[in-house]
Amino acid sequence: MHSSRSKLRTSNGIVAAVLVAAFFGHALFGVLWLHGDFAGQGAWLVWIAVGLMGAHVGLSAATSRSMLADEQRPPSTRKKRHLALKWASGAALLAVALFHMAFGLVGGAEGFRIVLLAVLALLAWHCLVGVKSLLKDLGLPKGLRGAVRTLLAAAAAVLAFLLFC
Repeated sequence: MHSSRSKLRTSNGIVAAVLVAAFFGHALFGVLWLHGDFAGQGAWLVWIAVGLMGAHVGLSAATSRSMLADEQRPPSTRKKRHLALKWASGAALLAVALFHMAFGLVGGAEGFRIVLLAVLALLAWHCLVGVKSLLKDLGLPKGLRGAVRTLLAAAAAVLAFLLFC
């Protein structure tokens, strides 16, 4: 059972890492597009991210179910709360991202930029919540957690700044 869970976690970690890069890449392309520095050739990145998002949700559901059903090493209350926080942050991100996609909110008006800022903030929150799991899934040392969190926060801050410049 642990071998299949390990494979699920590794797969989910790889998908999540590529998804984070795709989302932050999309945000960067979007900011550049808003400033007229990019013609929008990166639309393909959105569709890759959508596919990865579906895979990430499915793999996350499978790993969550496996963790919650583990009778040999049942999750602590703390782990269950953290899992709930990851799902809540992911659901909030998905809701705002769908709103952004459904209405084609691309930041031309100030109100639209606020929605984009909300997407960016929720992306950063979800990433920061999931860093520990991501590092474990990828077999990376947990000592990197602070550096990865700093990098994610800095990337989000730079993109937020550029969004309103």
